[in-house]
Amino acid sequence: MSQELYDKYPSFYRRYKDPTNRLHVAYDSWLRGMSSRDDAPFIPIEFDLDCCPEQSVYVPKLDSREINPIISDALYYLGVDIKMSRLLGAFAYRRLLNQFKEQPTSSDDPTPLSERLVKNQQEGKNTLVVTSHFDFPELGYFKGLRLRVKKDRHNVRKSGILLNKLMTRQSFNGKKLIDHFISHSNIYFSYPISASAEKHGVANIANSLGNALFYLSLKPDLKKGGLEMDAALTGKQIIAKKNEDNEVDHYEIPEVVPSSAKLIEGFDKIIGATLIMSPITKRWEMEIGELLDIKELLETDSSSEIVDSIYGNIAKSVEKFTGKEVVYSKMVPEIGKLAIEQSDQNGQWGNSFFVEKIVKQKV
Repeated sequence: MSQELYDKYPSFYRRYKDPTNRLHVAYDSWLRGMSSRDDAPFIPIEFDLDCCPEQSVYVPKLDSREINPIISDALYYLGVDIKMSRLLGAFAYRRLLNQFKEQPTSSDDPTPLSERLVKNQQEGKNTLVVTSHFDFPELGYFKGLRLRVKKDRHNVRKSGILLNKLMTRQSFNGKKLIDHFISHSNIYFSYPISASAEKHGVANIANSLGNALFYLSLKPDLKKGGLEMDAALTGKQIIAKKNEDNEVDHYEIPEVVPSSAKLIEGFDKIIGATLIMSPITKRWEMEIGELLDIKELLETDSSSEIVDSIYGNIAKSVEKFTGKEVVYSKMVPEIGKLAIEQSDQNGQWGNSFFVEKIVKQKV
């Protein structure tokens, strides 16, 4: 393990040492369970800090790196077209591109969404893009559509995606999962609190320290402005619930905890999007919500209420595209505003009070 990684966060390392090994013991158990499923899309990879330093808790962010920086823009975008056509199908890709090009910013602003997103980055505004997470690849597909329509090659250093640290231990289509994103985006790592993480023994120290370091790596990028980051605030995919005949009865959107919802408060704008392969039409379907002003909404609504609204619209889209009921348990009605405020005081950026405590230290 390189001492250089520890030297970036000396006070953290002096006090909390390095829980990376403990974390990956839990990940070994977690990955064994995931890979045993018949429909598992990812292949586990070994824990090896020499070849995969991003597996360390002390690596909260990877900077984007363009694979072929010397090629012309024309060839670059042609490469994006070829890859996206292969993944989505040529006809579906062109249809979705045209749909995104025609998407207005909101009901009050007819400006094409792509133009507004470009302008927001030029003005230094930070935008959070929340996807439905019906299936994992949609994060990359929706990001690829925006990259192509916005012609955003020059902005990859202002593009971000939030991934679970567990994904540093997985590959997809024969390539490390993170390598599918690194040429087009910065990668930030978070540690979602979930029943699965608890079941497999992910240590609280690793979750809390990792989320604190994520916050510290994100904060200066938000301060610079112009960041456009993709995230699935649920932390995991929409769940298909089957009946006794093993047929899908309905879908459930995993719960979003209020402390995770607080992530949006560091951003200026937010938008929700659904992109799924519809079992009804047998083709890719997309629905994009309105681009909302977070600062304006926070004058009357809590971060939890804003996120509830985003996922409420996503639930309606998934219902339309699948023909099945979608269950989303809102945060606000279930626990009430007082409980939300108390939870927010006891945790930030997706974890417990421990995160808030340790990020206050000098780094």
